[in-house]
Amino acid sequence: MGDLVRSYGKGLTAIFVGFVALWILLMIVVPQITMIDRAFTYQDRGGETAMLAIEIDQAYTKRFQLEQQVQQAQNAADAGAPSHAPSIGAPSVSAPSMTPSATPSIGAPSATTPSAGGLPQPSAGGAANREIDVDALEAEIAELTAKIRELEAQEDLSSGEAGMKAEYSLRNFTTMSGIHFQIFVMTLLYAFCVTILSFLICYPVAFVIATTTNRNRLALMMLGLVIPYAINELLRIFSWIMILEKNGILNSVLNVIGIVDIDAGEGIRFVASNGAVFTVMVYAYVLFMVFPIYNTIDTLDKNQIEAARDLGASAWKIHTRVVIPHAKPGIAVGSIMTFMLSAGSIAVPEIVGRGLHPDWFSQLIYRRFFEADSWNQGSAYSLALLIACIVFIFATMAIFKVGIRDIAK
Repeated sequence: MGDLVRSYGKGLTAIFVGFVALWILLMIVVPQITMIDRAFTYQDRGGETAMLAIEIDQAYTKRFQLEQQVQQAQNAADAGAPSHAPSIGAPSVSAPSMTPSATPSIGAPSATTPSAGGLPQPSAGGAANREIDVDALEAEIAELTAKIRELEAQEDLSSGEAGMKAEYSLRNFTTMSGIHFQIFVMTLLYAFCVTILSFLICYPVAFVIATTTNRNRLALMMLGLVIPYAINELLRIFSWIMILEKNGILNSVLNVIGIVDIDAGEGIRFVASNGAVFTVMVYAYVLFMVFPIYNTIDTLDKNQIEAARDLGASAWKIHTRVVIPHAKPGIAVGSIMTFMLSAGSIAVPEIVGRGLHPDWFSQLIYRRFFEADSWNQGSAYSLALLIACIVFIFATMAIFKVGIRDIAK
């Protein structure tokens, strides 16, 4: 704080601190408190209000279907109404059609039924029946609208009394089904796998960038890492789908080599596995692993590496005895960020494969909120995932023996 005051003065420092405090309050504290409150609030959906809500939804659905039928009938009347005005000076004779009518009317003559004289005479029976049907549908719609108003009034009166009874409980956690708990555990395992893969790929890259002495090569490497991230994340995900799909680029290469025959339907659907999700996630979050490791290796005195080489140390010992111990804070930060982003990602597992691979827990959370309309259980699932990520953070700090100050560097 003293450095901020000396650098910017008391006025600007107060503004900075105020904005940071407001940001933390509105974006972190308030949402987290709300989520925790919802997570421990169990709603009993078997009461009167819940039944009324279901009945209201059914009434809305039925009214929508009737409105669609009315619209279709009106469109058919506008498009299929025959014109019986005779052409001036050139009356035409209509030959009877051999094709049966798509909507025959029982007991009513067709509009094009030939009369005794052979000329088609218009019949208003079909149009009259259509008008009667539309009128009946509109009357039913009006009845449903009145019923919906009545049910909604009853719902307002019964809310909080006999409806969705809310009470503080652990039931949002304890009622998690076995399959949901399995998906929760597997998601943590998947995120851990993504973290390990990211480290194995990013550590050599970070080491090469940090130890290179050629500035032009360093600039090219940095640009190669950063430029893809100028593109929206969704576009990068879809680009990987174009590579991994059955008719994608990778299968096209295999087709040229002769391994598969795309024309015969022999393409490999790479997206139908979690391996494809891991690949896209590693690519999506590679910078979050590369830069923390690069920043710590860059602070290493390169003379230590040269001294280890001069003493006859192998490349394995140089990395395990010199580089990695120095880079532990960066590895810890990169692992934490990659794990948390992977465990909470919704775009990658939802888009890649589109249901062809096992679900991730983030997808379950999304469905609890927006499909099952169970925000309390969704909050409980979110809180469980948050606690798991926090446990991973402390476990990582303990394994690498780093503290908050080491990570902050």
